[in-house]
Amino acid sequence: MTTPLTPPARPVATAEHRHRLLAVFAALNALSAWFGVVGLVGGGLSFGEDLDQRLPFDSLVLAGVALAVVVALPSTILAVLAWRGDSRTPAAATALGVLLIGWIVVQLLFLQSFSFFQPLYAAIGVAFLVVGRRLARHQS
Repeated sequence: MTTPLTPPARPVATAEHRHRLLAVFAALNALSAWFGVVGLVGGGLSFGEDLDQRLPFDSLVLAGVALAVVVALPSTILAVLAWRGDSRTPAAATALGVLLIGWIVVQLLFLQSFSFFQPLYAAIGVAFLVVGRRLARHQS
């Protein structure tokens, strides 16, 4: 019986594994956005009277619909694509990153107020953008 001279190599993360992690991350982002949608549309969530008046048409419902269209739905789609290992995953991750960053810029323009969540979600947008670009390079 012989013993190996070198320790066994660590398992390398496969593309499928990276897609599963991306799917979970996108699903968590989607879930938080869907909770925000329900809160805004249902009236249980407000930015405060002063900030609510800065929304287009002073409408929390419209803000909730915009959150659904721009963040929640694309995050959900990315989660499904990434979980399935779909070849469109890199493009979807990149697009979601751009959407999240744009969403934060639009928030800053309309609300003209700063929140802890804005840099957090801008960073999440950058993360999706970077991951999407890296996956696209590996896919080529």
